[in-house]
Amino acid sequence: MGAQEQLRLDVITKVVMGQLNREQAKSVLDVSDRTVGRYVENYRRRGILFVKHGNFERAPVNKISADIKKRAMSLMSEKYFDFNMSHCLEKLAECEGVHIRRETFRKWCHEIGMVKRAKRRRAKARYRRERMSQTGLMIQMDGSPHRWFGDKPSCLITSIDDADNDIPYAEFFLSEDTLSCMKVLQRLIEKKGIFHLLYVDKAGIFGGSKRANFSQVKRALRELGIQVIFANSAEAKGRVERSHQTMQDRLIPEMRIRNIRSFQAANCFLREQFLPNDYRKKFTVIPSNLQSAYRPVLLGIDLKEIFCIKEHRTVKRDHTLSWNSQVYSLISPVKYSIYKQQVELRTYQDLTWKAFFAGQEILLTPVTQPLRKAG
Repeated sequence: MGAQEQLRLDVITKVVMGQLNREQAKSVLDVSDRTVGRYVENYRRRGILFVKHGNFERAPVNKISADIKKRAMSLMSEKYFDFNMSHCLEKLAECEGVHIRRETFRKWCHEIGMVKRAKRRRAKARYRRERMSQTGLMIQMDGSPHRWFGDKPSCLITSIDDADNDIPYAEFFLSEDTLSCMKVLQRLIEKKGIFHLLYVDKAGIFGGSKRANFSQVKRALRELGIQVIFANSAEAKGRVERSHQTMQDRLIPEMRIRNIRSFQAANCFLREQFLPNDYRKKFTVIPSNLQSAYRPVLLGIDLKEIFCIKEHRTVKRDHTLSWNSQVYSLISPVKYSIYKQQVELRTYQDLTWKAFFAGQEILLTPVTQPLRKAG
């Protein structure tokens, strides 16, 4: 299932469940109200298969039988292995009575490695995608490792609103890791509110295929109802890519003439001087719909408890668990045994951590192991 189909399925599912209204779905999918109604009707009738065309997985009427393909490939590899494609195709029709279309034959040749010369292919056509109509519908995010200041490389993690090209939050870090991305997202939400979609590359930090479609960042966003969409190419998230080019062209010399050489000074100049005075005045645009789609954070939601790394450990029979190469004893508030239960350990952005069981904080005491006698 492609990214657009996944997006359509997620949005329509939320509409049916009452988590989104049709106006929001229309804005996110950029379709008419009638189309949203048709999607909802098809979803109720066909389920998740409504995103697929009616001919999905149906065999075409002109499909060649497996026996003909097997015979042709056998002749290609054993009898006509040194013929070029055009010559071999002619011989199959004239001498063997096997009639195949050229494009089908070319695919079969590639399957068994019988292509002598790589055919020059035309570049795939890419079409311009219109901006989102409202701010807060889609945020693009990416990190740019570079020698931004000083002699050592650093990484600028930038978030950019797809609708107006504004950068709600950006910060310099040593590298693009999970906690750094969480910090950027938390500061963005604290400043603007909860957005709807995050558009990123397929890096493992965001839950790409390298991490079996799971990551701590994706888990945190899911708790806030934010969907993650993956780009299939760098051009697909061109807004944030071009913003990095702009930063490298303008921000680096600005920091050089001010002799900025530390993270604290660079982040202070970026957020307080460069973004409001230079970037926003020259590179932001006016969205087609001036109404913001950012949602306020509900009372009772602590973003610190969401944008942290959550891991689980199983309690042993003696009420201990292993964590970071250390054995800890549990001081549980409950009176009964919690053997084989899962304890949640949260590592925060300042690298402190706490343990929780059934939503309540519990204390862990390190177990001191006795020293062995020297041999």
